[in-house]
Order: sequence, then structure tokens, then C-alpha cells
Amino acid sequence: MGQYPLPHAVTDIRCGNDLETKVTYGRKATIAQLLATIVQSLLLVNVGMELAMATVVIGSLYKNPKAEFLLSDSESSWYGSILYLCQPIGSCMSGYAQKHFGKKSCVVLACVPSIFGWILLWYANSVTMLYWSTLTMGLGLGFNDGPAYSYIGEICEPRLRGIMACVINMACLIGVLSSFGLSYVFHWKTVAAMSALCPVMCLTFVAFIPESPIWLLSKGRNEKAMDAICWLRGWVDPCVVATEYQELMFYYKTSVDQSKTIRDSKGLFSSLSWIKSPSVYRPLRLATIYYIFTLISCLTPCRPYIVKLMYESGVKDTHSISLVLFGFMQLAGSVGLTLTVRKLGKRMLTLSTLCINTLAIFMFAVYFVCINNYKLISPDAYVPMVLYSIIMFSGAMGMLTVPWTLVSEIYPNEAKGFASSLTTAIFYILTFSATKVYLSVENTLGLNNTFFMMAAFSFVGFVYLYRNMPETENKTFMEIEEFFVPKNEQTSTELLPRAV
Repeated sequence: MGQYPLPHAVTDIRCGNDLETKVTYGRKATIAQLLATIVQSLLLVNVGMELAMATVVIGSLYKNPKAEFLLSDSESSWYGSILYLCQPIGSCMSGYAQKHFGKKSCVVLACVPSIFGWILLWYANSVTMLYWSTLTMGLGLGFNDGPAYSYIGEICEPRLRGIMACVINMACLIGVLSSFGLSYVFHWKTVAAMSALCPVMCLTFVAFIPESPIWLLSKGRNEKAMDAICWLRGWVDPCVVATEYQELMFYYKTSVDQSKTIRDSKGLFSSLSWIKSPSVYRPLRLATIYYIFTLISCLTPCRPYIVKLMYESGVKDTHSISLVLFGFMQLAGSVGLTLTVRKLGKRMLTLSTLCINTLAIFMFAVYFVCINNYKLISPDAYVPMVLYSIIMFSGAMGMLTVPWTLVSEIYPNEAKGFASSLTTAIFYILTFSATKVYLSVENTLGLNNTFFMMAAFSFVGFVYLYRNMPETENKTFMEIEEFFVPKNEQTSTELLPRAV
């Protein structure tokens, strides 16, 4: 390894009664962390394509007399939601796999079922085969989100952590846009075959990025941990990262007593003991409630049925191109989040985008009342397309993406693998439940009342998050933990210095 100069900025900061050295690395470190993030992002592109595929398939087969086989209301609701139901199974398994085999192993475990799922969808000629394909994809999906976000949280410097998490989110939305764009040109089976290339590429490139240094240290692989840190900080010499390496080593030595019971346990479900810790259950509570309002304010339960919703709104001849438009607006919103998150912070973006979505949903409901109940105006394709585009853009710039970035930040390092997997499992269970019941709620209440109800719940979410959501952008892990567990509530063990 060649000789590199020492970091260009070294700042001493106080942490309690201890002195730590905070090192700011250069451009090469940013490039290295970005490369590792991009490889992980390939799998998230695949996730976006899997999530969007239900919309594409349902739009092609739902009560379509020209299709090779049909989907009924019940079959559509199951096919649109079953992917989210299977994810928690894989997510629980990934929590165990992260702890014992590392994050890179979880990437491999995620790619294999995804490839088989796409192949099954390519050959699908019945509703049963559709179910089997989405079941297989769902198992792989469980190994994606938790390991990906915890990996980013562990390899990145605090100054880059939020941006890199946004890159992961943007990759998912690129996958959504890719599926919608390909479906506009190709048959849905051809789209399935092309989508299988994404996990294949991820499986190929993951061998070239390092494992999480924190995980390597926890397994006693100190030399490999040093190599990983050197790679991630710009392919530098060990002397350049010596301070950061010593901080991580000191953290693990001082935290052994605190987590000894959990670390020594070998059972698959032993990590459930972490739920008793306020440093886990308090951020878990916030993330869960946040995501409930995300589902409502971003119209997530409606997404498998976008084509149906647009048709009932007056968009009858341009619904295919509208899918591409919505995918593009989501991606544009994610780019906006990446560019503004360091300056505005996650709290400001959350509250502002939630306010915009609440108003847009309310206007959607008023529009439905005008065209259905009182016939005050005739259906106009531009009105629902503009309103839904606003919701897609605004949601991707805040409410839809921020909860996933929080997963990589709000949990203590020693519980991150388990807690991040549990959080994503809860997210997908909530998504399954909301998607499964959406058609029943809509048929019972009607479109206008359903959207009025969603607007009301979104307003409640604004009040809750205004009162309870902290700012995590550019904060160290220790500062974030102290928000959930203030020092006056911590035990003497919990006050030990933590790695940032």
C-alpha cells in the first residue's frame, strides 16, 4: 500500500470526561464509501423492481379479458400484499445471519431467492405461480433492508451517513421507475426476465467490498477489521486510521459487560432480550409510529392498484405513461432529499413533506366528491395525475424515505443487526395489513371518504412527529442514543464511551 499523508483535519472534542480525536478524511474516503454503498444499492434497485412489479402485473391482469389469465378483487389484494407478509420471515432470519455471518453473507442470501422469484414470474401462467413467485421474492426481501441499512450505518462517517442512506433509498426508487418504464415498452414477463439481472450483478460485485469493520471486531478478526477501515477511508495506510481503529477497539472492550448475556447466547431468538432496553424499544416505538403515518400520507396501500385508481379518477387512456411519471417523480424527490438533507435535516423534511401530502390527499378527496357525488366538474386526467405526482415527489423527499434512513442511525451498534431487522419486519407487516384491507375499506367507504380519512390521520401524524421526532442528521450515535435515553436515566455501564 502506498504512502498517504495524514488526514487534513484533526479536531479534539470532549465526550464526558474523556478526550476523543475526531478525524475528517478526504475525498478518497468519500469515494470508497460511495462505492461500497453503490454495490449495496444494486440489491435495493432489485427491491424497488420487486415492489413495483405487483402494480405492473395487476394492471395487466386485473379483470382484463384480453389477458392470458385474470385476477379477481380477492386475488389482486393477495398478490399485491403477500410480498410484504413473507418479508418478516426473511427479516427475522437476517437478524441472526447478520450477527453470526456478517452483512455480506446476507447480501448473498438475499440474491438467491430473488433470482428464483424472477424466474418463476417469467414462467408464470396461473395465479398460483404468481403467488409462488412473490413468496420467493418476499423471503429474499427480508435479507435486504435491515442488513443494507445497518451496513451503511456502520461503514460511513457521521458526515456521510445520512447522504449514503439516501442513496440506498434512491436506488430503491430507481428500481420502481425501471419496472414502470420497462413495462411501458415490454410485456410484463419480459420485464421479469430482465429484472433478474440486477441480483446477478449484485452477487458478482459484492465480493469486492469489505465487510463491516464493527462486525469483524466483534468476531475478533482485528487485522481484517483494520484492512476494512483502511479500504473505506480511501485505501490509506493503517497509521492514518489508527485513531478510529482504537476508538472502535475501546468501545468493544468497554461494552462487553453491558451486553455479555446477549452476546454469549447462541439461540436464534436470544436477541429479543434487547427489546427490554430503552435504547432499543424507544426508537423502535418512534420508527413504528412514524411508518404508520408514512403508509397513510404516501398512499402506500393504494400503490398496487394505481392503474385502477387512475381509471376511476378519469385517467383512462394514459395510465401506462402515468406509472412512468409517478416513478420519475419519486426518483426526483429522492434526489431532492439527497441534495438537501444535510442543510435542512430529516426533521424539517419530514414535517414539511407530511404537511404537503396531507393537503394533496385532502384535495384528492374533494376532487372525488366533485366528480362522483355532485357532478360539479367532469373528470379531468390532469387533476389526479398532478395531485398524485405531488404526493409521490413530496413523499420521496421526506416521509417515504426518512424512516428507512433512521433505521441505520437510531439503534446502538451492539443491537443494530437485530433491531434493524425487527424494524423492517414491522414495516412490512404494517404494509401487508394496509395493502390487504385497502380494497375492502374503499368498497365500504367509497373513494372520497377513504381519502378524507387518510387526510385526517396524516394531520394527526404531523402533530405527533412535531412533538416527538428528533433531528439525527450529522449527529453521532452517542448523541442520538442520549435523546432516547438521557444521561440521568442511564446506568453507569451505559455511560461508557461509544464509538461514533
